[in-house]
Amino acid sequence: MPKHRNTLNTDPDSNDPKISRRSFLAMLGVGACLLGAAQMVNLSFLGFLYPNAMKIPPSVFSIGRPEELLSREGKIFNPKQKVFVETQSGKVRVQTAVCTHLGCTVNMVDTGYSCPCHGSTYDRYGRNTGGPAPLPLVYFEVSKGASGDIMVNKSKTTLDWDKAWFNLIG
Repeated sequence: MPKHRNTLNTDPDSNDPKISRRSFLAMLGVGACLLGAAQMVNLSFLGFLYPNAMKIPPSVFSIGRPEELLSREGKIFNPKQKVFVETQSGKVRVQTAVCTHLGCTVNMVDTGYSCPCHGSTYDRYGRNTGGPAPLPLVYFEVSKGASGDIMVNKSKTTLDWDKAWFNLIG
């Protein structure tokens, strides 16, 4: 049986860096695996570097005609704009559905809102009551557009749930 030879030249006085083909391919394979693993780790963290909160839809949009909104009562979710539209007694207000922690979409629960990503909770007015969310959920300015549609302006916000109401009648 042949004697196993040293594939790396370990003689410190030699300038001849001999390496066998087998050792070279093994090191190349290990390097490729490490590079692939590093890339996968890098890609998995990109979602945290660029959370969904950074992907902002248009700041002014229509939520419908006044007569459409008057025909329903309660709170509905608008998935395209990530807002909750609440109508009550001829008034409407619009609240964000985006968690202030990392931009996940919150869910309505009996006590208010809950973020499925990291457990932030909010009361029914959007005040944060638990979890890592640093800020409450805001309300957006609502107005009547030139076309008669009810418009929401996401660039104008308030935390005052009473001031957030817009009267649909009149």
